[in-house]
Amino acid sequence: MDYRPVLAELEQACADFQVPATRYAAEQQLLRFGKRPDAIAASKYVLAHSSVPTAKFFALRGIKDAVVAGYAVLGPASSLALRDELLQLALTGGRCLDSFVMDSLCWVIAVITKRAWADTPDGQRLAFTRTLCDDIVRHSSPCVGMIVAAHLIDEIAGGSKCSEFHVPWEFHYTCKAAFENTHMALIFEAALKVIHSQLRPSVEAQPTAAVSSRAIAFERRSALHIADQILSWEFTSPDEAKVIAASFGYARGGAIAGGVGGRSPKPAPRGSDLDDPEDGAGSTTADREHQSRTPLFPRDWQPLLLRSDVLDMFFSAYEAALGDQMHEHFSPGSSHTALLCLIQISGIRGRAIFSSADARDSDTLRAAFAQTIIRNQLQMIRHVCSMNLADEASQDMVIATTQMIRRFIETQLEEKPAGDRPARPLAFLVARVPETLEYFGEVGKLICMLLGAAAGVLRSDMLQRIDDDFGDVDNYFVMQAFDELASAWSAVVSDICEWQYLHSTAGGAPHDTDDRHVLDSFIQFLRTAAYLIRSEYIQLRMLMCEESVATSDARSEVLSAGHGLLAKDYVVYEDQLQFFALLARLDARTSLDRLYENMRSRCD
Repeated sequence: MDYRPVLAELEQACADFQVPATRYAAEQQLLRFGKRPDAIAASKYVLAHSSVPTAKFFALRGIKDAVVAGYAVLGPASSLALRDELLQLALTGGRCLDSFVMDSLCWVIAVITKRAWADTPDGQRLAFTRTLCDDIVRHSSPCVGMIVAAHLIDEIAGGSKCSEFHVPWEFHYTCKAAFENTHMALIFEAALKVIHSQLRPSVEAQPTAAVSSRAIAFERRSALHIADQILSWEFTSPDEAKVIAASFGYARGGAIAGGVGGRSPKPAPRGSDLDDPEDGAGSTTADREHQSRTPLFPRDWQPLLLRSDVLDMFFSAYEAALGDQMHEHFSPGSSHTALLCLIQISGIRGRAIFSSADARDSDTLRAAFAQTIIRNQLQMIRHVCSMNLADEASQDMVIATTQMIRRFIETQLEEKPAGDRPARPLAFLVARVPETLEYFGEVGKLICMLLGAAAGVLRSDMLQRIDDDFGDVDNYFVMQAFDELASAWSAVVSDICEWQYLHSTAGGAPHDTDDRHVLDSFIQFLRTAAYLIRSEYIQLRMLMCEESVATSDARSEVLSAGHGLLAKDYVVYEDQLQFFALLARLDARTSLDRLYENMRSRCD
């Protein structure tokens, strides 16, 4: 069949789509293209002969629609042959394609791969995965393996980024279980190899041409993106339960929004409405709390995730991403993605991944992991403390650092050592990780510095702009970071109080002597830190009251009194007030005396 008229019509429709007066008619024509009986053959002709990138984009969309709708007729053999043909096109002709066409091509490859996954022999599946991994490690440009792998992970993971296949739920479960059991670790390892190769001194010592430097930064960001996808993966439950922590069957979008089916020719930024439509719709507080924890990785991932050199590498990758910002080849999003990875690895948890035949080996693994994270986080905390915390340029790093501190502390307090006589988590950390007290000391120092930075904002010229942009200083990122650390510190204090109570009721067995010494030392340290934090917090709140009184007029004072300012304070600052009360319990007499002195000074 002569497809030249089809090509001309498609290119004309793409041109009409850019004109408001003809956009609707063009949209309908583009939507019908994938429903042609010969959509695949016509689309292949367009890919081979068209010089219009947008036409190639919609041709790829037509292939995707035709495969998904007609898979039962097309069959797995023909679908996989088409997939391999498109993969070969990407590998050999990728340099000639526009970036959005290349991205769409790799997405279609991923969609076909998932649709045929259940009908593909294990050996053929593994061969395809190894082809992707080989291309990832080979550093080809563009890296087809990375792009396809990223889309394949999204398709199999489920949720808003998963295409609609109109198949039973068991199909998605089978795909996800098989992918995570064998293939995901191979892709993760390939991504780690890329990150490692970009950090080698030999690479840094090579002449840095602009093109090669830009490629290195892009490869690092792409590899970090794949690592972040996998570190955020929700594993399926055992077969007898068959539960997946994701939804399937979402379309990637509705009508055309800069493209067909919600897939724009130019990719939307991660985290935007276009990237995650209806994100959070119908989610509950429990769902959001679950998403704020690192997934439970099985024991097979122990060699990949618990090696100290791998953990160190993620922190080094973040430092390298920060260094990229100083050059023209900076790849936006690299440092943010690296921070997301750091937050996830800081919360690695569960008995499975730390399991060993000998309980003592399990505790050794847990202690080595904690020591590596503490050592690297200490460096980040000290770096953050040397920055201007009130500067918006430091927002990402400050927020991410406090989030990874919170993730690490709360996770460690939930984990129980596996020895013959399991110790309290804090006792285990103090006994097995020499840097523990130093670490908590730096965290307490950072809490005080964040409160001090917020007080500095109230005294500075920034206050009016922050009030206009954020409402008040409590909505500024400095106080959001404080809330993260306050939550972590509350967990520490609560655990200490519980430990102290259990020890007092146990009667003090002889083997608890060391634990008692650790407990007394930690309580004394917390009392000192609590005094400093309470002082900074009271000072900040007094400054905020003074600023509020100074800037309000008589009318606003009447309105505040009418609405009940005290009741509002309890609602708005409930978490912070509970945190303050928790700190005060550590040394109730001193806390009450200090509050009394503050009240007298204000009343005199």
